[in-house]
Amino acid sequence: MNNTINIDFLRDLILSSLEKEEIKSVYEGVNIEDLCRLASLHQMEYILLEPLTKLDIDEKYKKLIKARLATDTFIDLGQRQQVKNISNNLENYGVDYMLMKGSVLKEIYPKSVLRQMGDIDLMIYDQTMNRSRELFKFMGYELIDSVKIHDVYRKEPHWIVEAHWALFDKNVDKKIYDYYQVKRATLKEGTKACYQLSIEDFYVYMIAHMAKHFYENGCGIRNLVDIYVYLEHFKNKLDYEKLETELEVCGLSSFEFQSRRLAYDWLEKKELDSLEKSLFYFMLDCGVYGKGENGFFSQFAKQEENQDIAKVVKGKWFFFPPISYMKEFYPKLNKHPELLPYYWLVRGAKGLTHKESRKRRIELTRVDTTKAKTIVDLYKNMGLDFTRTDE
Repeated sequence: MNNTINIDFLRDLILSSLEKEEIKSVYEGVNIEDLCRLASLHQMEYILLEPLTKLDIDEKYKKLIKARLATDTFIDLGQRQQVKNISNNLENYGVDYMLMKGSVLKEIYPKSVLRQMGDIDLMIYDQTMNRSRELFKFMGYELIDSVKIHDVYRKEPHWIVEAHWALFDKNVDKKIYDYYQVKRATLKEGTKACYQLSIEDFYVYMIAHMAKHFYENGCGIRNLVDIYVYLEHFKNKLDYEKLETELEVCGLSSFEFQSRRLAYDWLEKKELDSLEKSLFYFMLDCGVYGKGENGFFSQFAKQEENQDIAKVVKGKWFFFPPISYMKEFYPKLNKHPELLPYYWLVRGAKGLTHKESRKRRIELTRVDTTKAKTIVDLYKNMGLDFTRTDE
C-alpha cells in the first residue's frame, strides 16, 4: 500500500479547492511528480493540482499542470454540454430517464470541474432500450457494447455514455438488487421525462455503487470526498432516520459508517485510528478503478476462520477455491455440490485463457502474506456480505 504520500497535504489541497481554507506552501518532502501521478490514478487532477499553481513550485511542473487543468476544463464543459443535449432529446422524444453518479455530483461541488468523471451515466426507463438506442444513434453516438446492466456508447472525440436499464446488478448482491427493483425515482418538477431520486435515495445509491466497486476490486479516495461534499451540501435537508433505515435494508450500514467516519475524520483533521489508516491507504493504493486481485481477498474474508491466506497469495485459491466461494459464481453447486471438481476445471480453463484472469493470478502471487492479511481484515471490518441471486 502506498504510505509514502503525505495524506495531510492531500487533504489540505482538497480543502483549498473546496474553498474551505487557503493553502500557503508545499509540505516538506512532497514529490510533485508523484502527486501528479496519484491525481491521475484517482481522476482527481483538478481538485488536487489546481491549488499547486498558486504555490512556489518548479515552473516546469506548473506549466504541465496548467495544461492538464485546461484539458480537464475542456472535458468538463464538453461533458456538461453532452448531458444537456442528451437530456433535451430524451425529454423531447418522451423517453423516461434519470441522470446518475457524476453528472449529479458535479452540480454540488463548488465548481463542476472539481468532480471529474470518465463517462456519462444515466438510467433509461425502457424495457427494450430500442427507443433510446435509436435516439443515441440520431445524436451521433455509436453503440459499442451491451454489458451487464448498461449499453455503452461512444461519440468522437472522446464522449462515453453508459445507458443503464437497471440501477444495480443482480449478480453483485441480491438485497440491493431487490431494493432497486422498486422504482424509487419521481418525475422532476417541470419535466415530462426526467426522473430523480430523493436526496436520501441518491445517497444510498451512491454508497451502494461505492460498495460494489469496493467489494469487487477496491475503490479510490474520490469516494470519500463525494461523501463529505454531498453530506455537507444536504446536511440540513436529509432525513437521517429514513437514511439509516434504507442503509440497513440494503446491508450497507457498517460500510457507510466506516466510509463516512474516515471521510469526516480525514477532511476535518482528526487523528485517524488504525482501521481508518488501513482503509485510507488501501483506497489510496486502489486508484479510481481498483485492482482485480482484491476481489479474491473480499471473497476470502467471507470464508471460515481456519482458511489459510497463503493459499490465496500463492495462487492455489485461484484454481481450487472452496465450495462456498464457487457457489457465488456457479449456483448449480447449491443443489449439486458433487460437481465441484467439474467447475474447478471450467474455472481453471477460463483463468488460463482469459487475459484479465491471468493478470489477476499473477498479481496475487506478488502480494506478501502480511499485506494480504491486512486487506482481508479490512474487508471483514467493512461489513459487506454480498450474496448473488440464484438466477
